[in-house]
Amino acid sequence: MHKSRVIALVVASIVSTASFAGAQSATPGTVASARAVRVAKVGKGLGGPLRGVKLSAAEKTKIKEIRGSYQPQAKALHESLMPAMQEARAARQKGDTATTRAVLERTKGDREKLRALMERQKADVRAALSPEHQKQFDANVQQASQRRAAMAKKGRGNHGQLAP
Repeated sequence: MHKSRVIALVVASIVSTASFAGAQSATPGTVASARAVRVAKVGKGLGGPLRGVKLSAAEKTKIKEIRGSYQPQAKALHESLMPAMQEARAARQKGDTATTRAVLERTKGDREKLRALMERQKADVRAALSPEHQKQFDANVQQASQRRAAMAKKGRGNHGQLAP
């Protein structure tokens, strides 16, 4: 009896020590890398449109190819927009709507390019799906559109735009 308590205590202390060590060794990049792992998973990068779709191996491969082909262009656009978006965020936090509007107007072309690129990617992913998966994909896209419309009615969801 006494021996089993000692063993249980040793196991508990080893487990707690390991968890504390793991928590202390976490770096700021850990959260970003964890997100990158989630996004890299097939079906998670597009999030909602592929929710509930059980992809076949061929579909997974095709979607990975599609994402790989669009990723360099999207990354370049994101990186080119990053300084301006940080400037707009800082201006918005200061309450400077004139500067925010100017920055958003200045970046409108690149934001439209990014939006068009994402739409082309979504269309290519949809084309890679089987007909039954396309139905689920379309239903998910429709639901997301309805959620965005409901958010816009409440005065939210106008990302990248300011009310006149």
